[in-house]
Amino acid sequence: MRYRLLAIGKLKRGFYQAGCQHYLERLQAYAKVELIEVKEAKGIEQESAALLAAAQGYVVALDEAGELLSTQQLADKLTWLELRGISLLSLLIGGANGHSQVLKRQADALWSLSPLTLPHELARLVILEQLYRVETLRAGHPYHRA
Repeated sequence: MRYRLLAIGKLKRGFYQAGCQHYLERLQAYAKVELIEVKEAKGIEQESAALLAAAQGYVVALDEAGELLSTQQLADKLTWLELRGISLLSLLIGGANGHSQVLKRQADALWSLSPLTLPHELARLVILEQLYRVETLRAGHPYHRA
């Protein structure tokens, strides 16, 4: 699976930058991943339109109201998508105001990282870590809960 992670804005805090870089490097040993930072806009509609314009392949909007998956369920879902010929997954992380209703309707799927509201910078770190964990599972490495 190839991943295209699209996020509104640049990471502003060093600890998010360090964490994201750490998991990005680890993930790249298992899968091709592209990180695209989309410029912040004045409104949610403009940001959502920019995310959709840059998305390719199967489009997943990360949203607190989306489908909540365990790590193993996410691994299974990615395998299921690949078996159906999907090789590129775009994951969309909205800005501070989330995604527009238009984006949510146009996305192929809505997935939730947590029922909690996460800052978009933390969401980026969480999804990179989970993609790394999922790809290690799919590669046959044991699942570590720690």
